[in-house]
Amino acid sequence: MYEKKLKEATIAVQDRLFLQTKEVIEGGSFGRNLARQSLMQGQPNQIREAMIKGYVEMSHINLTIASECLHVEYEAQHMVERLVSGG
Repeated sequence: MYEKKLKEATIAVQDRLFLQTKEVIEGGSFGRNLARQSLMQGQPNQIREAMIKGYVEMSHINLTIASECLHVEYEAQHMVERLVSGG
């Protein structure tokens, strides 16, 4: 089970501001908004990291394919030169 990390901050606020904040928190929307906000901040980073990882993996695959094709292309060119020159 994941451990929850809690941060506490003590802030001195005016009574009126405290009451307004208390109403918002008790209304239940505070938790949903906070959760939505944290998901929105984390999700683009996860997508970006996955994209970077995918591009790196694909570059290795492309390099392997290019290396194999270079050898085949050289053989084909050599074969054409031999056939044209009659040797």
